[in-house]
Amino acid sequence: EVEVRAEDGRVAAPGEVGDIAVRGVPGLSLMKGYYRDEAATAAALTDDGWYFPGDKGTCDEDGWFYFVDRKSNMIKRAGENISACEVEEVLADHPAVAEAAVIGVPDPVRDMAVKAFVVLREGTAATIEEITAYCACRLADFKVPTLMEVVDSLPHTSVGKVEKKRLA
Repeated sequence: EVEVRAEDGRVAAPGEVGDIAVRGVPGLSLMKGYYRDEAATAAALTDDGWYFPGDKGTCDEDGWFYFVDRKSNMIKRAGENISACEVEEVLADHPAVAEAAVIGVPDPVRDMAVKAFVVLREGTAATIEEITAYCACRLADFKVPTLMEVVDSLPHTSVGKVEKKRLA
């Protein structure tokens, strides 16, 4: 069984973003638990067999599920959930942007602010204002980064993923 659960624990309405939950038998049709990490296992597996892998998604009226993003990659801004990946995709489509990473940073008014780090393609130029305007034409207002830095490079893990915990 698969469901999308809203923050209050109810089954999410069609199109509503929530936590993807999968029910099965731990150790048989689901993982048994995290190796030597009882706290993570307790947070992810419920007593009644529901597993919460840490993914956000939606389900439509026809029962089709859509992955939105990892829960840890979501930015909560003024009550809205923003997928960092969605913003990164828009930034990466800009002709002057070679690579981008988006994180949430504390905001005293809106919980989190959307902050983008962009690496420009060699031989190109773009201002933060130009990149922000590009995003504003392609994203809802609340998703447009309010903070942006142009950097020479982004930190990567050994497998090539951007190491977002090193960004601030």
